[in-house]
Formats: sequence, C-alpha cells, structure tokens
Amino acid sequence: MVFGSIAARPGRFLRALLGAALFAAASGAAQAGVGLVWDLKEWSYTLAPNQTLELHATIYNEASATEHLLGSRFLAAYGEGIESVYDFMMPAQSLAEQFAAMDLAPGEGMDFVFGRLVPIGGQAALGGYSGGGFSLAFLDASGAEVSWTPEHSLHLNVVAGSPTEPGQLPEPGSLALAAACLGALALQRRRRPLAE
Repeated sequence: MVFGSIAARPGRFLRALLGAALFAAASGAAQAGVGLVWDLKEWSYTLAPNQTLELHATIYNEASATEHLLGSRFLAAYGEGIESVYDFMMPAQSLAEQFAAMDLAPGEGMDFVFGRLVPIGGQAALGGYSGGGFSLAFLDASGAEVSWTPEHSLHLNVVAGSPTEPGQLPEPGSLALAAACLGALALQRRRRPLAE
C-alpha cells in the first residue's frame, strides 16, 4: 500500500525527500559552527630548577567549521600546575588581549601564549614531572559554548645547569643582572674621551 501511494505521486515523494535532505544538511551545518582546536607547541621540556616555562600554543578553526572563530567570543581558559612543584600563571599579556583582534576563518590558525609554569618557591627539585590540564572555551554565533582540551600530558625534566631553551624565561634576578651589566658597559663607553 505504501509503495502504491508512492508510485501514484512520484513528484510529491521526490519533493518531500529533497526537502528532508536539505533540512538534514541545514541542521548539520547549523551544528558545525566553530571548529575549535588548539595545541601546545611542545609537550616535553628540559629546564633548570629556577626557570619559568612559557607555554606557546596555536589555535585553529577547523576547515569544516561554518563560521569564523572570533576572539571577542573568548569565554574562559583553564590551566593547572604540576604536582606541588609548579604553579600555573596567566601569560604576561592576557589571553583576552592576545585574542582581541582574532578573526579566524575556517582552516586558519594563530599562535599565542597560553600561560606560564613558575617553580614554587623559585626553585624546583631535580627530577621528572608530568601533569597539567589545559582547556580553552569560546562561544559560537548561537551563544553555545565550544571548548577544547588537548589529550596530552606535559612532561618536564628538571636538570642542573640546563641552558635556556625556546619557550623558557630566565629567572628575573638573571635578567636584572644582565641589565645592570649592559648599563655599566654603556656608562663606561660614554666616559671615554673622543680621539682627535
């Protein structure tokens, strides 16, 4: 009986089928929205006991997204330290400031600094440490929350006398000493009489 009614009205059936397909496609597109993905540049570091680790990352709006990822829709960030050895701190320039002008079309990405891991008490004990949980959340055009948490653990190997590597900041005392030395050199150069 169903087949008889379909055969009697093929035009109406095809229109209904086409309408259902278009509705399903439109619903899928509406759900796609922002395709937020982000990841740290590195997940394993070797550093000195007194070094602060700056976590560099890249955020992407996936190619399958149907709208732009806008920094004005930044909602929240979550970061945690590692055991009782490192505190997680926000970056020097806040995420809101870094994302302020962000407008990523589908398939585009942007580099940013997620945060910093600072040794508790200014010094971490030698050894290996793993952990840390990190997440970013934005709103899409409909106001729904879109978040992403990379599925990795951060690994830190703290060794004595490690050279500073990319993404790591020298201790503030070291920076102050370097600045004082440069200042002394500049003053010494100024005091030399000009040769005639």
